[in-house]
Amino acid sequence: MDVFSKVYNSYPCGEEFSSVRQFFWASVGLSWFLTFIPLGGGRCRNFSIVDRLWSLFPLMLVTQWVYLHGYALLDTKAIAAAVLVVVWSLRLTYNAIRRGDFDIGAQDYRWAHVAKSFDRILGAHGVVRFVAWEIFNLGFISFFQLGLVYQISIPVRQIIASSNGEERPWSISQIALVVTMAALLVAEAIADQQQFELQRLKRPGVLDAEPNKEYAASRKAEVEAGFVYSGLWRFSRHPNLFCEQAFWSTMVFFVTAADDSWMPTACLFLSGPACLIALMWASVGLTESITLTKYPLYRAYQMKTSRLIPCVPLANSQVVSKAHKRQKKSK
Repeated sequence: MDVFSKVYNSYPCGEEFSSVRQFFWASVGLSWFLTFIPLGGGRCRNFSIVDRLWSLFPLMLVTQWVYLHGYALLDTKAIAAAVLVVVWSLRLTYNAIRRGDFDIGAQDYRWAHVAKSFDRILGAHGVVRFVAWEIFNLGFISFFQLGLVYQISIPVRQIIASSNGEERPWSISQIALVVTMAALLVAEAIADQQQFELQRLKRPGVLDAEPNKEYAASRKAEVEAGFVYSGLWRFSRHPNLFCEQAFWSTMVFFVTAADDSWMPTACLFLSGPACLIALMWASVGLTESITLTKYPLYRAYQMKTSRLIPCVPLANSQVVSKAHKRQKKSK
């Protein structure tokens, strides 16, 4: 019990409000417990509880920090940071709801592929496999992911806690950072809309019933390919994920600039976005490996378009040269 008590009291680091600490650990425990309850009327467990919390958790944290610190003490910089997080949270939640991620029984298809990896290594049954999976379930799916969301939200806690009711002057760089974050939110929303629209058109009969025949003709190639590669997706294979990573990284620089404590604070707070980038990089690798099995043309898209950072797509001659080099290496 002493070990559990030490872990509970040592994380989240620097959390001055005991109620927020209790909320964090209750969320970890509840999200793990709910995976044992079959959802959707079947017998299969659902491991996407944290996926549903991902967009809501920063909103819940910021709401508590603002309430406990006192709204009257916030200056415009703290309000700007809090509002940006609220907008990010509500928009991402809306996108998840319309995609069906909050439907009873809905689950991220990638967890089934991760489970199969455990089966290949440890066998499909047995005590060792069960214990290993539950350690992964509690340690990574519940604790690490919620801990990561908490970590990327910490800069907002910092700027809220440093507000004392007196207005701090704005600099041009701080205004530019807020505008950048707002632009990233808009770009992420556009990317998600473009992807959602293609998924809508892929439903049986929707493309043929589209009243705008010119628009339907322009999207027919993408529907047949099975994935979106126009709009923002022309410059990045995952522009929405890039915007999310850039948003939280920019938040770090805005908060540290507002507190006039660039180096030490930025280095500490950047650990959250750094872990987010690493997690999404690995997640993208898994996603694309699955996509390749479903849509063979995705290989050509991979060779032509940047993985995350938006870049001008390669010319056909560059793609051919790149493919030739890969072919020579594989021999």
